[in-house]
Amino acid sequence: MFQFSYKKYIKAGLLAGWMLISGTSCKKELREEIFPASLTIVNGINDNTSFLTAYFGNSQPKVYGKLSYISNGSSFDYATDKMEQPLTLFRNNDTLQPGNPFLKTSLQLTPGGIFTHFVYGSPTKVKQKTVKEQLPSRSLNDSVANLRIINLFDNRPIDVIQLEPVPGTMVSNLAYEQLTDFIKIPVNASVNNFRFEVKDHATGVTLATMSEINIFPGTTALNTQWLFKARTMLVIGTWTSEDVFSASAKSIGHF
Repeated sequence: MFQFSYKKYIKAGLLAGWMLISGTSCKKELREEIFPASLTIVNGINDNTSFLTAYFGNSQPKVYGKLSYISNGSSFDYATDKMEQPLTLFRNNDTLQPGNPFLKTSLQLTPGGIFTHFVYGSPTKVKQKTVKEQLPSRSLNDSVANLRIINLFDNRPIDVIQLEPVPGTMVSNLAYEQLTDFIKIPVNASVNNFRFEVKDHATGVTLATMSEINIFPGTTALNTQWLFKARTMLVIGTWTSEDVFSASAKSIGHF
C-alpha cells in the first residue's frame, strides 16, 4: 500500500523556497550608501556687526524667521547628503528682495568630508573661501587644544601673540586671507585662562585681544570647548589709520 510522506514534501518545499529567495537576493541591486558631509558656515564680515541667516534649499524660503542664524564672528554647523549643496545667505534680515540675497552659491562637497566655508569681506563686497578640513586627531594622552588663525582683517598682515598659558609669538606677518596650521595650546588644571593679542604687523598697534576661560571660577571644571578640540581664531575688522580702526578676535570650534 502506498504511504504518503508529508515530511518529504515539506522539506522539498522549503528547499525550493530558499533557492527562490536566494536567487532573488542575488539579483537585487542595493542602493549606494551616501555618507553625509559636515559643513560649517562662518560669518567673518568685517564690519563686526552684520549677522547672517542661512538657507540650504533650492527654492525660496517659506518662513524667513526660521532660517539658521549666524552672528558676526560665529559659525553654524550643518550636515548634508547633498554633494552639490546650495547655500543662500541673507544679511541683517534683509529679505525684501528674496531674488537678490546677500550671497547665493553652490558648494562642492564629498561624502563623509568635513568642510568650513568662510564668508568675509565687506557688506558691499562679500568674499568666500571653502576649506576641506583635515582636523587633528584627539588623544587622551595629549592634554592640548589645537588652535589656528585666519586673517580676515581688511587686507593687512597681522601678528598674534599668546599671553597665556605660554607667552610667545604664535604667528608673524600673517597675510590677509591666509590660514595657519593648527598650533598646540596646553590645556590642564594649572591653566586658568587662554589670552591672545593681535597686532598690526606694519605698525605694531594692538588691534584686539581674545580671552577664553579654561577653569571656570570657583570650580575645578575644565572648559570642554577647548580640551582636545580644534578651534579657529577669526581676526576681523577694518583699518583706516593707526588711530582709526575696528577689529575683533573670536574663536569657533570644530566638532
